[in-house]
Amino acid sequence: MTINNKRSITIIFLTLFFGCIIGTALSQLFGATLPEGVVKDFLINSTSIGWGNSNEWIDFNVIKFKTGFYINVSVVSLIGMMISWYFLRYFR
Repeated sequence: MTINNKRSITIIFLTLFFGCIIGTALSQLFGATLPEGVVKDFLINSTSIGWGNSNEWIDFNVIKFKTGFYINVSVVSLIGMMISWYFLRYFR
């Protein structure tokens, strides 16, 4: 009986993605419940990483759309990603 330890890249990406979503939800919860101070600023402060311009539209006169992809990364979202990586690694 052989055990396949390989995981598909899709499962790894989805696990980290849901970890980031859970971390962002926790960040919003901490933002609503923690009092103002250094701890709240450290946990809630986020940086946007991505491409595209949110103010420019691509206009073809028939269809008009925006392009871009941004991720807001905070300390709590990174903690969420680490926890999801732990679940991915140790709970097979």
